[in-house]
Amino acid sequence: MAYQVLARKWRPQTFEEVVGQEPITRTLQNALAQGRVAHAFLFSGPRGVGKTSVARILAKALNCVAGPTPHPDNTCDICRAITNGSSLDVLEIDGASNRGIDEVRDLREKIKYLPAQGKYKVYIIDEAHMLTDPAFNALLKTLEEPPAHAVFILATTAPHKVPVTILSRCQRYDFRRIPTGMIQEYLEKLADRVGWHVDPEGLALVARAAEGGLRDAQGFLDQVVTFGGDQVTAAEIARILGVTDRGALLSALTAIIDRNGPQLLALIDELYNQGHDLRRFYQDLVLYARHLLLAGLHHESRHLAAVADSEWEALTSLARRAPEVHLHNLLTVLLQGEEELKRATQPRLALEVLLLKLVHLEPMLPLATWLTRLETLEQRLEGRGVTAAEPASRMEIRPPAEPFPVTSHPPEEPAPGPVPEVPSEAPLPEKWQAFVEYVREEEGGPLYGKLSQCQLLGQENHRLQVAAGRTWNSVGRAHEARLQELARAFFGDQYVLEIQVPEAKPPGKKTAADKKPFNLKELKQQALEVFGGAFVSPGKEKPE
Repeated sequence: MAYQVLARKWRPQTFEEVVGQEPITRTLQNALAQGRVAHAFLFSGPRGVGKTSVARILAKALNCVAGPTPHPDNTCDICRAITNGSSLDVLEIDGASNRGIDEVRDLREKIKYLPAQGKYKVYIIDEAHMLTDPAFNALLKTLEEPPAHAVFILATTAPHKVPVTILSRCQRYDFRRIPTGMIQEYLEKLADRVGWHVDPEGLALVARAAEGGLRDAQGFLDQVVTFGGDQVTAAEIARILGVTDRGALLSALTAIIDRNGPQLLALIDELYNQGHDLRRFYQDLVLYARHLLLAGLHHESRHLAAVADSEWEALTSLARRAPEVHLHNLLTVLLQGEEELKRATQPRLALEVLLLKLVHLEPMLPLATWLTRLETLEQRLEGRGVTAAEPASRMEIRPPAEPFPVTSHPPEEPAPGPVPEVPSEAPLPEKWQAFVEYVREEEGGPLYGKLSQCQLLGQENHRLQVAAGRTWNSVGRAHEARLQELARAFFGDQYVLEIQVPEAKPPGKKTAADKKPFNLKELKQQALEVFGGAFVSPGKEKPE
């Protein structure tokens, strides 16, 4: 006997054997049990999800000796003839090759005759959307009012190409893509039944490569076993199917998060030398970056990523090392570069450029944060008191080689550094200036800028009385606590800073005479307090 591929040998023969289409099979079974079977059906959906198989099972259920029944026995002569494709009462028509009006006219003439063996004549028109408009028009009347012994089943992968006049005369069932986990479970049962020993991780690769089509999954499994025999590893399956190994995808994302360009280029070189399709690798990387974003959002999004538990844990651990907004930006840039890679004449070079762009991609703050900072700076420059809450902390700009910090826990405040030696007999103003310099070395940025505008009033019972500057009211509690900690480290544990903040006066209308001209030094100081960092003059490498 000639060899039969898995898709034909293990085709479902009952409604219970159909995988992943429970709503449709249950509805058809209920219709058969209640005697409410329509005269025309439209089965639509992607390839390889069971449209034709369900149509044949429905034909057997209608013509079985015990039927119409929701459970055809598959043992009577009629059921066996339908299974073998030799039944005179079940006609399968290829809509792509019999698409003209002459074929439809011939069908209309033959449909008048009673069935030869069973109770119904069933016409299964596959790829029905390929029929021409005249053929559809010729079929309209027959499809709307067929003889009592005729049932039409139209199967199509493009229901939008079927005229609405045909759709309105059919009972429509939309077949869905089969979930990856369900395909993998079916393949494991099939492999056990046949006696093959296939790595579960390899079966997961086959299920994902099928993209929701069980027939494709069976074909891939047949191809894999033909190549590697009864025992096949996941690495061999990935090489046979041309898909990218999950380890390579995880390594690529890790190199991007860690900003390790050489490691990323070495990975691309290895894939290129192994003969991988770099465009396919990029597509798989985009999908894997989507899984990484899901892992960084919330643990409840686990069911949205078709990955193994071990992969999900690795993705979750990697997602903690970068802000969520950066993961979103990575996926956005990857999607934008997909079209560019398709048009590239040198795919490897284009892929390297795209991935290195991701390595050097800096994290971005939300636009609302920048607008708040600019508004705060504008209010200060106009001389108005700012009573809003503390602005968002400044974004740390790291060099490309430095990886992202782990953000699963809030960063701890650094311990104060060594205190400079100041003679105990030195006057208090001199000690205060030394303390300001100490704060500049330890913190710098906004905290030092605000403290430098404060004025020391005196000391009483280990309390340093300080008059706050005009911008002190924008200092948050965290900065005040840090300043108290630095004061205790510098002056001693018994010392406390008493900051005297003047009451804010309501802003009044200013005349042209009241406005003071800005100078560059004051503008730099205000920008330093809001944004932090340091100013670098053109042509100089070190900050001012």
